[in-house]
Amino acid sequence: MLFTSITFLIFFSIVYLIYWSIPSDKGKKWILLLSSFVFYGTWSVSFLFHFLFFVLINYIFSVYLLQHKSKSILRLAVIINLLNLGVFKYFYFFTDTLYHISGSSFFTELSKGSFKILLPLAISFYTFQMLAYVIDSYRGDIKEKESLLDFTIFIMFFPQLIAGPIMRSGDFIPELKKIKPNKEFIYPGMSFIILGVFKKVLIADSIAGIIDPIWNNPSEYSAISLILSIYGFSWQVYCDFSGYTDIARGVAYLLGFQIPENFKAPYLAESPKDLWRRWHITLATWLRDYLYIPLGGSRTSELRSYFNLIVTFTLGGFWHGANWTYILWGFFHGVMLALERLTERFQLTLTLQNKAGKYFRIVFTYHIFLVGVLFFRSNNMTSLWVMVKKILTISPGVNATGSETLVYLFILGFLSQLPQYFDKLPSGIVKYQKPLILFSSIVLLVSIGLYSRSGKEFVYFQF
Repeated sequence: MLFTSITFLIFFSIVYLIYWSIPSDKGKKWILLLSSFVFYGTWSVSFLFHFLFFVLINYIFSVYLLQHKSKSILRLAVIINLLNLGVFKYFYFFTDTLYHISGSSFFTELSKGSFKILLPLAISFYTFQMLAYVIDSYRGDIKEKESLLDFTIFIMFFPQLIAGPIMRSGDFIPELKKIKPNKEFIYPGMSFIILGVFKKVLIADSIAGIIDPIWNNPSEYSAISLILSIYGFSWQVYCDFSGYTDIARGVAYLLGFQIPENFKAPYLAESPKDLWRRWHITLATWLRDYLYIPLGGSRTSELRSYFNLIVTFTLGGFWHGANWTYILWGFFHGVMLALERLTERFQLTLTLQNKAGKYFRIVFTYHIFLVGVLFFRSNNMTSLWVMVKKILTISPGVNATGSETLVYLFILGFLSQLPQYFDKLPSGIVKYQKPLILFSSIVLLVSIGLYSRSGKEFVYFQF
């Protein structure tokens, strides 16, 4: 059920009306739970039961770890969750890799068996969210046992269920304990939804229609077209993923919840470190708290801290998908962060503090990110090599159509970052907030009506 579909609009309208018509908090909770079941169940009823089974297992682990700080039980919980993720997401990756290493036909027969392993929707996101809760229970960051109802809603809350943000218990459960209508949430909620649909439908999907043929068949296109497709995907993935997050936050606002932001104008970052404070923030902080710091973080030797960074981001890349291109993407960003730390140590960083220096750092950081985009979007290692070779040799080929349109879409993508700074607008503009939202809502409905049938899934749904 896509956020940008008429189906979701009808679904949420019904949920919203029933939800706020029920006076008791417990009644509202049951509506949230049932609506989350319906939302996930429209994709797969069997995987809904699989999901609920792991919710129950993790709840039992968390309750036990609150009372008994058992490291062996914690390890068991982590292993079970990672096995669940590994079997469904990485089975074919490992069998294929083992085949290429060993040459044994056993692994090809295993991967081409009579059964087909499907990837459960949102498994990467909900696995990390449940792991965080279990680990926090062991660490003592969670102080008291929550009800099974509250825990299940926290894990399955439908606005952020499919692609995050990856929440911690403190981001959500305190608000769940005292649900109350807040008129001040209506306008931010509508604003987030409108901005998210604008990013997804009018920018991301439009860019995808132009660049997808290039990425799917890079050998046919010219080097210039390949470079253009790299720029294009950087804006597609930003508008697609941040658009999903905006809609999720807007829907949550309308239900009375403030969930974490996931993006802070990332393409205005001035360094790789700054970028990862702005891009997929909840994943970056999860990797920091549950992987980088347990590895020793920066409390070890300089060399070990570089190693910790690279390992953390390499595994973060692997979290995205069962493909060597994602592993390379994560490794690349880990190396960039380690190099930044190294240059800071030897005072080799750019120290230009004027506006020209700031703009240079922004452009430089964005183009570092673009190198990562090449790894991230390539379908496989063969396609990656073809693109690198053609770009470096400036090879001729078919020129992509729609390049002029892409330029305008890039501008719109850049402008879509600016609402991050709306709190700095002159107060006189604020009085036009209500009519602007009304007008934008009409545009939103028209956009959904025009594009919902041909709308594409959100990029991060595959993870």
